[in-house]
Parts: sequence; structure tokens; C-alpha cells
Amino acid sequence: MPTAISAPTLFPTLTPEYILSFQFSSWFPIFFRLSIRSTIIRPLSQEFCEYLDSDGVMVPEGSEDLFV
Repeated sequence: MPTAISAPTLFPTLTPEYILSFQFSSWFPIFFRLSIRSTIIRPLSQEFCEYLDSDGVMVPEGSEDLFV
């Protein structure tokens, strides 16, 4: 009797490490030669953070100052 074949998983498990790997600071050092010229603006003003918050953009708690 043939064995059942399981369907491949479409999406990987969303672990914190997987999600953090999409941060600019995680991939840019590796791919900077292939990326467009980029500038990191720090620190962000309180007014700008409030603007982002009011527009529905969310920065995950604890990620604000990971790579200062």
C-alpha cells in the first residue's frame, strides 16, 4: 500500500529569529554590495515616531535600539 505524501509547508514557522532576520541591520552587512545606497537615520525624533504610530505603522517593542 502506498504511503501518504505530506504537502510541503508554504510558510516557515515564524520564530523570533526568523522575523528578526528581515531587519535591515541583519541582512545589509551581508548584501551591502548588492543593495542600493542606504542611510540609517538615528535617533528618530519623538514627533516622527508619533507620526508613524498615528499612521498604523508599528515598530515591535524592544527593536528600537537593538543596533545603536
